[in-house]
Amino acid sequence: MVTDAVTRKELTVYMIGVAIASATAISAVLYWLNSRKLDFVVILATLWMVSGIVLEIITPEPLPFSVAVVAVAPLLIVGIVINLQYWRRASVRPTSTPQQR
Repeated sequence: MVTDAVTRKELTVYMIGVAIASATAISAVLYWLNSRKLDFVVILATLWMVSGIVLEIITPEPLPFSVAVVAVAPLLIVGIVINLQYWRRASVRPTSTPQQR
């Protein structure tokens, strides 16, 4: 019910279905193929953003700025998590010292 109340009147079920159907199908195939977790998350976040862009393109009136923020948020979250994991692994990794002869 909340989604229906928030959705703009210009967007129909068919427009939203066209925008997210391919992303859902690609995500389902990747999940079924047991792709690596990191690859799956990055691809899913990218598909989420592409779906937001497609919704923006097919909507007769421009969507509000909040829709753009929601479309980009998963990419930012995934990027932050990947960088935090990299920095954590880099700080835990022991520094190599040259061997003395």
